[in-house]
Amino acid sequence: APSATISYAGSPYCTGGGTASVTRTGTAGGTYTATPSGLSINASTGAINLGSSTAGSYTVTYAIAASGGCAAFSTTANVVVGTAPSATISYAGSPYCTGGGSASVTRTGTAGGTYTATPSGLSINAGTGAINLGSSTAGSYTVTYAIAASGGCAAFSTTASVVVGTAPSATISYAGSPYCTGGGTASVTRTGTAGGTYTAAPAGLSINASTGAINLGSSTAGSYTVTYAIAASGGCAAFSTTAS
Repeated sequence: APSATISYAGSPYCTGGGTASVTRTGTAGGTYTATPSGLSINASTGAINLGSSTAGSYTVTYAIAASGGCAAFSTTANVVVGTAPSATISYAGSPYCTGGGSASVTRTGTAGGTYTATPSGLSINAGTGAINLGSSTAGSYTVTYAIAASGGCAAFSTTASVVVGTAPSATISYAGSPYCTGGGTASVTRTGTAGGTYTAAPAGLSINASTGAINLGSSTAGSYTVTYAIAASGGCAAFSTTAS
């Protein structure tokens, strides 16, 4: 009389690839089948091709036909195959600016992962990947989207780069105004972001575009508005401020 047991000790498995082997004790020569359909199983050996199997829960049956006056025999084992996680993330708007607002992630693939950023300084929502720009520090970051091991599948992670620029801010003043065309130089007092350009309107004021210094001897008497402008960069909009 035939007698056997079968087991798949590694279950749950993962669709990521490889082979799952059966452990059989007892009578050889039987046939392996699986229900429902979707499990790629070798009928003779019971080996499962995980890469070509569909994720799901299955019952594998090992059956021995009736022979030699003995009745047919069968035994079963349960097999679970999980879906291998796969995903990509991106922040299409990078570089961003610390001026405020939120930066959203675009994720394709497996949901349910966790977002983290290195180095510290990026205010990121671990569940959604959304970045609070107003409370983030300017810098270059690597955002990691990680999915924990589960269902027989190994842990998975993918990354994206994010750059956050510093929002420009400045004030300028000419404390000695009014000045006189008699000669000399009028210097600007600037607080805040450097690197901007100075211009004056209307024409007639002899001003150094880089330093904001005014050559009084070569200027025409009048009232002027000096503009200090910083070009858009690093995800931050252009900025300007003025002084009379």
